[in-house]
This record gives sequence, structure tokens and C-alpha cells, in this order.
Amino acid sequence: MPDICYLCLAGPAVKDVPGYRIGVCAQCWSAASDGWPEAFEASLFAALSKAGLLIPDRNNYGRLPREYQPPSDFNL
Repeated sequence: MPDICYLCLAGPAVKDVPGYRIGVCAQCWSAASDGWPEAFEASLFAALSKAGLLIPDRNNYGRLPREYQPPSDFNL
């Protein structure tokens, strides 16, 4: 896991988010309790693209889910 948060680039990365293959700070993780805020979407799309992962379906709040696992048949 990297030393700083992938999303805000300020706080220490204390939470590994394996579905997106990034590390985030406690504040960014907490802000995403109902899904990732729209302000983070460009960074999340970039992380998914870099890792060759699928973009997950949005949750009931219209946000990208905080915790996401690619389909089991997806070639990681």
C-alpha cells in the first residue's frame, strides 16, 4: 500500500481498497460510507483503468460502491 492517500494525496493511506487496488486515508474512507463521492470518480476510473479492472455498477445512492470485487470470472 502506498504511503499517501490515492484520492486526496494528503493523508496517510491507512485503508487498503483491494477492489480498486488503491490505498486511502481514514477521512476519504469515511466520506465514502454511502459510496465514493462524485469528486473522486475521475481518480477511481483512472485506478480501475490502470489495473485493467471493470467499472462497478453504481449503488442505490448513485455512487460507485466503496467496497467492490470484480466478477470471479474476470481475468485479474
